[in-house]
Amino acid sequence: MTIYKNSGVNTELADEFIKDLNVEGFGAVIELPTNKIVLSTDGVGTKILVAEAQNKFDTIGIDLVAMCTNDLLCQGAKPHSFLDYYATGKLNLKKSKEIMKGILKGCDMAGCKLVGGETAELPGMYENDKFDLAGFALGVIRKDFSKNIIKGGEYLIGIPSSGPHSNGFSLLRKLLPIDKIPLTPTKIYTKEIIDNIYNIKACAHITGGGIHGNITRILQGYQYTLDLPKKDDWWSMLFSLCKIDEYQFENIFNCGWGMICIADNELPINNSKIIGTVL
Repeated sequence: MTIYKNSGVNTELADEFIKDLNVEGFGAVIELPTNKIVLSTDGVGTKILVAEAQNKFDTIGIDLVAMCTNDLLCQGAKPHSFLDYYATGKLNLKKSKEIMKGILKGCDMAGCKLVGGETAELPGMYENDKFDLAGFALGVIRKDFSKNIIKGGEYLIGIPSSGPHSNGFSLLRKLLPIDKIPLTPTKIYTKEIIDNIYNIKACAHITGGGIHGNITRILQGYQYTLDLPKKDDWWSMLFSLCKIDEYQFENIFNCGWGMICIADNELPINNSKIIGTVL
């Protein structure tokens, strides 16, 4: 007799995995205080391969939440709800629970709630218990940054990153031994942005495209100057390994600045710094 489990899909294990998540039904019903919402989706790229190589899975879920909710903040929205998609060739319960622990922690850090998701066991698409992740976030507008008018003379204010976050890992895997690549989770900026939202004109989440590629998305056609502080030892080491000029390097990595805001004055955010000016 052929049973589903023989095809490589273990529904009993899947039931055990989700039983503690308190997610029921076939969708999430959400009450919103406004009809103006923002939606975002993202993943964590090949940072997953580094997590696999280091056998460390408790922070990759934080990265997933951060990549989605930080984008919401750039629209002036406070994170409200989160959905995850977890696809794997074979469900590994220990690994899966570690990943989910990170997602739940990330949601707590971002100030949102995990309201549902999908766990897909896909034998033949992924080898053994290899996996991929995607996240989907909903936020409620607190201040619509898209209505702000940028002006010359305003400041670019950098808020520090916690490391390379979740971008540039395909290059990092070519430059560094995989066990030396940091898995420090992506910083979540909910408190920094929401607490200062009425003093901020615009925000850029520094992800793929680095500093320059993301700043230009919010400048409404203005040019800018950039005066980054001296790189710390880790970023200096990485720059020397890349053998490219500084502009190219800044177009790949966040270089220590995970979020850049435009404002009239300095912001009361720990370790933030004016790093440029709108021309």
